This record gives sequence, C-alpha cells and structure tokens, in this order.
Amino acid sequence: MAKKRRITQAERRHMDYLRKKGLAVGKVYEGKLLKARRAEVKRVLLRCRDYGDPEQWGTVIDAMLDESGYYYDWMRGLYLNAGLPRAKSITRDLSRSKAEDPSGMWESELARYARERAGDNIVIVEGTLKDELKKIIRNRMDVEDVVGVEKLTQQVFKDYGQIAEWMVRRIAQTETMIGMAHAGAVAADTLDVGFTKQWCCAHIRTRESHLEMENVPPIDKDDLFSVGPERAQMRWPHDDSFGAPAGEIINCACDVIRRPK
Repeated sequence: MAKKRRITQAERRHMDYLRKKGLAVGKVYEGKLLKARRAEVKRVLLRCRDYGDPEQWGTVIDAMLDESGYYYDWMRGLYLNAGLPRAKSITRDLSRSKAEDPSGMWESELARYARERAGDNIVIVEGTLKDELKKIIRNRMDVEDVVGVEKLTQQVFKDYGQIAEWMVRRIAQTETMIGMAHAGAVAADTLDVGFTKQWCCAHIRTRESHLEMENVPPIDKDDLFSVGPERAQMRWPHDDSFGAPAGEIINCACDVIRRPK
C-alpha cells in the first residue's frame, strides 16, 4: 500500500488556479442557462395565462415546459470550454513537456459525454424546475385574494426570478467541475504514463466525507477511491460511473492530483 503523502502548497495553489479558471468559464455558462431558462419559463407561463384556469396551470407546465432544446448544446459548450484547458494542463503535468494538442479527439469525447449526461439528467433537471413553478403557483393561490390571470402570471414569473439564479448556479457549478474532471481523465488516459491519484479538497464548505479523503494515501491510476459512509466507488471526484450518490457530487469543489511515477 502506498504511503500517505502530504499535498504541497505549490500543488494546492496549482489546483486552486485550475479550479478558479474553470469556474470562471462556468460563470459565463451560468448566465447562458439562466437566460435560456427565463425565456422558456416565460413562454410556458404565457401559455398558462392563455389557458385561463390557474387550477390547471400545473398540468400545462408538465405538458409544455421543455429544456431539451437548449440543454445539450449548453452542456456541450460548457464541457468543451472548461474541459479542454484542463485536458491540456493535465497532459503538461504528466508528460513534463508542452502538451500536444489532440483537441479533435478530446472534443469528440467531451461532446459524447455531454450528450450522454444531458440525456441522463434532463428529466431530473427539468422536473425540478417544473416542481418549483407549480409550488410557486400553489403558494400564490393560497395567500393571494382572487386576481386576474394576467396579474397572477406576472407574480409567478417574479417569484421564479427570486430563485432562478440559485437553481442555475448549482447546476452550472456542478457541471463545470464534472466536465473538467472528465476532461482531465480523458487526457491522462491518452498518455502512455503511469501515475498515482490523490484526492485534493478545495476547503470551501467541504463535506466531512471528502475531508477524510485527503488522509488517504495516493492510489494507482486504475484504482478506485472509496468515499463516504456508503464507501462509494469513484475514479476521481465527481465520478458517478460506479453509482456514487448525488450527495457526493453536487456542489463538490474537490479535484484529483495526478503524479507521474
């Protein structure tokens, strides 16, 4: 078994730089998703208004709200723009030289992964938005006197605006880290280099199960981390390919340090 190894300040600064660089891209895509969602919510609420009876608005939202038209393209753009710089950085770190740029291969894999993940997630992401809108409508109907459908539409859209940024921020930050993690793994796997992996926390509201991982000795590149009370198997932070629960992934800012042998 490998010996425990301390993460140096230089390594931590490097990981912090890469994380902030990626999240800066994520912030741009947060704005793009927020804009697209506002337009879709407004479109559907206007159809609700035209339908008339607010008691039926939940049914209209379930039937008509559709994020699939923009969600994949959004995720693909995010993964490519946040992921490709990470892939190049990982290649430089492991090869100890200027990275070659097999960007076509990286782009193809990141686009494939974005499509796969968007397909897996769209029902949950869209369902959460629908539930929030229906909750807002119910709350408005419980506390308000009877108002016209025009005013109710405006009130619901205003209430949605108060939670819209928070909802989108969580998605964008999580998907940015997932995209960067996958890009780093793709780049590392293209190199004929042996390496070890060590879990590295950002120490920003880090959950206890992840703080514990920094005390775990480095593992071989093909080995799995065993994380949290459920001992979830993960190849790197944000990896759910072995069934890691969302609680170990959402809003996680951890990363992995790869060191050539």
